[in-house]
Amino acid sequence: MGRTFRIGGVHPPQHKDTAGRPIVRMALPRSVTLLVGQHIGAPAELIVAVGDAVVRGQLVAEAAGAVSAPVHTPISGKVTRIALVKNSAGMPAKAVVVEADEENHVADENGLQESPDDRDSAVTAEEIREIAGKCGVVGLGGATFPSRIKLSPPKDSAIDTIVINGAECEPYLTCDDALMREYSQEIVRGSEYMMRACGAERVLIGIEDNKPEAIAAMADACGSSGVQVAVLRTKYPQGGEKQLVQALTGRTIGSGCLPASVGVVVHNVATARALYRAVKFGEPVMERIITVAGDVARPGNYLVPVGTRISSVIDMAGGIREDEVKVILGGPMMGRVAENLDAPTVKGLSGIIVLSGAQARRHAPEPCIRCGECVNVCPMGLSPYLMSTLSRLGRTDDAAAHGIADCMECGCCSYVCPASRPILDFIRVGKQKLAADRKRKKK
Repeated sequence: MGRTFRIGGVHPPQHKDTAGRPIVRMALPRSVTLLVGQHIGAPAELIVAVGDAVVRGQLVAEAAGAVSAPVHTPISGKVTRIALVKNSAGMPAKAVVVEADEENHVADENGLQESPDDRDSAVTAEEIREIAGKCGVVGLGGATFPSRIKLSPPKDSAIDTIVINGAECEPYLTCDDALMREYSQEIVRGSEYMMRACGAERVLIGIEDNKPEAIAAMADACGSSGVQVAVLRTKYPQGGEKQLVQALTGRTIGSGCLPASVGVVVHNVATARALYRAVKFGEPVMERIITVAGDVARPGNYLVPVGTRISSVIDMAGGIREDEVKVILGGPMMGRVAENLDAPTVKGLSGIIVLSGAQARRHAPEPCIRCGECVNVCPMGLSPYLMSTLSRLGRTDDAAAHGIADCMECGCCSYVCPASRPILDFIRVGKQKLAADRKRKKK
């Protein structure tokens, strides 16, 4: 039996219907809208102006501040607009729009299969970190934390293990599964670069046991290197950072602490591959694999240029088949509802899940029956019902005292609640208010 974390967790239906389907490259769009804030930290700072000509892979916005990441264009063309656009949540966000003419579009499409210049693989740890920063490598599992920083652990942290997250525990999502099947060698090479950058001794690649083909492909790619595959039990949220480290190493990360505090650095499989492409070929992050699943005609895993309209990706998958649907960005447990389908895709977008009205409809919430199920399934050992109630009542200080900041927002509590209470919704509101209060007190 595979390894797993010690407390909590649930087993939602997997819905891995797109597993085993090959990655399909989406045709390059004629126009892309590139948000400058598609990562954790300060938004990137634009270095182009309206009317500028740009080429595929060119930097259009540079990192601004200690925690930030640059943005590159996936198409050649001309900068036609710099403006506030609506993101997927319907909120205004600064972006640069690049449009290609016929000549640029054809040249880019014809050049997709060309091998980029191969760089010297004997790079130093500092060079790896520098390349990760310049190429805009961020956590592609969804967190989008700049990888350059993760590859630069504090000097007082003795990192001995790199953990690569291939669990992909969210229902519907299979983009990481597809990546491991088709690009196992590149993932392993990227994880070796990570090991070199952090001075670690080993790499553990955690994969849930519902992905036997990915496990076999990754095990073959590891060979005799310091990288090994570790099989995990299928259980949600197995891919949570603290849960994954505990399952693979037996180490427990304390409240408010990072994996580095126990000698571990965690990265996603897609991030490992992106680092390999960056170090080996100087290739920036300008496209990613997205699972499109649910109520669409052609569900699958698509390689999508960053900045493509979400609606265009759905159209490529055959379009929405019903009038009344809910579109979830990410997985159904931790993802968010898309309020604007004309918004552009971003680096951290792993899935577009189209749920029919019947699937997405929530039951009317009823009074809490004090069953304790939310406590039993919480993988952080918290009391979700209490934090949710305190947040609903505006008692954020009390919620903070009960560990609301440690909530990973996995949604297990809401999933099991027999009263259909929006437990996680109120916890999220409480966390946002707590963060706002703390920011206000610092001023």
